[in-house]
Amino acid sequence: MSAEPTSSAPPRGETVPLIQAQLHARLLNLAKQSDPALAKADRILSASSSLDLNLMTAQYALVFVAESITAVHNRRVLLKVYTQLSSLVKYFSGFTLVAADVAVPPPSVAVRMRALSSLISDVRIFHRLWGLIGLLRWAIATLQAPPKDAVLKAVAFTQVVSNIIYQPLENIAYLGSHGIIPFSKAKINRLWVVSSRLWAAHVILEFVRLARVKYLTKKDVSEQSGEKATDGHTADTLWRRQLIVNAAYFPLTIHWSLETGLLTDLAVGALGTIAGGARLVPLWKQQ
Repeated sequence: MSAEPTSSAPPRGETVPLIQAQLHARLLNLAKQSDPALAKADRILSASSSLDLNLMTAQYALVFVAESITAVHNRRVLLKVYTQLSSLVKYFSGFTLVAADVAVPPPSVAVRMRALSSLISDVRIFHRLWGLIGLLRWAIATLQAPPKDAVLKAVAFTQVVSNIIYQPLENIAYLGSHGIIPFSKAKINRLWVVSSRLWAAHVILEFVRLARVKYLTKKDVSEQSGEKATDGHTADTLWRRQLIVNAAYFPLTIHWSLETGLLTDLAVGALGTIAGGARLVPLWKQQ
């Protein structure tokens, strides 16, 4: 007689506990692997400065994506209209067709993205209502330890004054736009423009500061070696990042400093995403 074949599979009664144990082990492993990423996200999102960077990048990225979707949608609609008009021209060859401007409604997903972007913008400005406190601390720190270089010192003090005037004007314009302060729409718009011009002044001065820092760095580069050279490389990376951020901010501040604006919403979204992302990406990498 031949022996009956034996099965390596566990009895049915033990299958369910085994699956549960394997699932539990996988969940524990997943939790262990994801905990550092969650801890990093918690540190970055819990700090007010980095939270604003995340919100800013999301705000402008939503505008950029929404405008891109709308542009593609409009292009498709216009292509369809052009095709139909071409057919009509061939059919009614003896008639004259009169062109008319037709407003193409944006896709609903683009409308929802713009709504979310506006909400984020509102939240960011609300959080700046008490931003003057931080600016005053910046002013005190600058007074206590001003830059040694005369040009950098002048730039620093001028930036401090510009920002201290800018912040209350933005706060008043924001509260007025929500009907909390009884200002006319024209006066509110004027406050937005003036505050934006003060911000533009800060950005222009930042170009002066960056240029001066670069000049002073090149002047002292011959004295750097070893560990100082490494520090110089880090400082150069930071300088380049600051230049990119400021270059993205500059056209935005000019745009908001004009009554009628200057840029398209697509350009605003792209520049804002660059300004926020250039600072946000290194932050996520370092934490």
